[in-house]
Amino acid sequence: MFLRSCSTLSLLFLSPLIGSSAFQQRNLKPTVPYLPRKDGNGPYSTTSIFGEKKIVLSTPYQDFNRINSNILNRREIISSLLTISASFCFPHESLASDEMTNEIDSSAPFTVILSVQTDAKSDATSKIEIEVRPDWAPLAAKRFRELVEIGFYNDSRFFRVLPGYIAQFGIAADPKLNKEWMLCEKNCKALPDEPRKEKNKRGTLSFASSGENSRQTQVFINLGNNDGLPNFLDGQNFVPFARVVRGMDDTVKNLNSEYGIVETVSAGLAGGVNQGKAAYYGAEYLDAAFPKLSILRDAKVIR
Repeated sequence: MFLRSCSTLSLLFLSPLIGSSAFQQRNLKPTVPYLPRKDGNGPYSTTSIFGEKKIVLSTPYQDFNRINSNILNRREIISSLLTISASFCFPHESLASDEMTNEIDSSAPFTVILSVQTDAKSDATSKIEIEVRPDWAPLAAKRFRELVEIGFYNDSRFFRVLPGYIAQFGIAADPKLNKEWMLCEKNCKALPDEPRKEKNKRGTLSFASSGENSRQTQVFINLGNNDGLPNFLDGQNFVPFARVVRGMDDTVKNLNSEYGIVETVSAGLAGGVNQGKAAYYGAEYLDAAFPKLSILRDAKVIR
């Protein structure tokens, strides 16, 4: 009964045209997205001046076919009518199912593989396997995937590695990318805050921020349990969106922390990368001033 109604409806649509010479002569077919200070007092901001432009760098610490109906020919009209009739013949539940599938896919975990050159003097690389969890923090997961897919993290540095605390990356080697994502207007492309569902435990990843609604590109790996004492990252609303499932005890452990140790011992007075310069000059500045930093050579999304 249902198929017969569909056929009848299609014929009603097309009957005025089937007998035309135009229809008979043509073979027509239907158109078928600075970590907080170690003392736990919370994030803060620094201001850098580049030339005459003042740039506020967020600082865990993130520094810084219309269709013209007059030209529709008979073939287009017939194709349109076939399409319309087909829409009546196929239940709308199938469209709803597709939409539900897309929603499920967007919330499903996915894997990101980081290839890391832990020793800048050696060409050897090792892997960090990350499970990204959109169900933990959908905005953060989407942003991270976008940045990975455009190659933002390729050849970037783990510029802040504080033993037992965090390993931070997310300033691009290419200054052009930083100007697009970090050094435009204040908090450009910043993500809105979202509720924290998981704790900042060892091996989880969160975006760095400088306050409310300021997450952009910088990410840190928790090297210890930072949810409570002494760092209280949970209380500062750093939101985990992923976790390391492989490489924590080798690749992550071997990240160069030489500069981070100096920063820790000096209470931040020395050893730390100037994130403003790193963003503005990219790898050129880091290679000159911090040549031993571990390098994130490549990042890829693996379903």
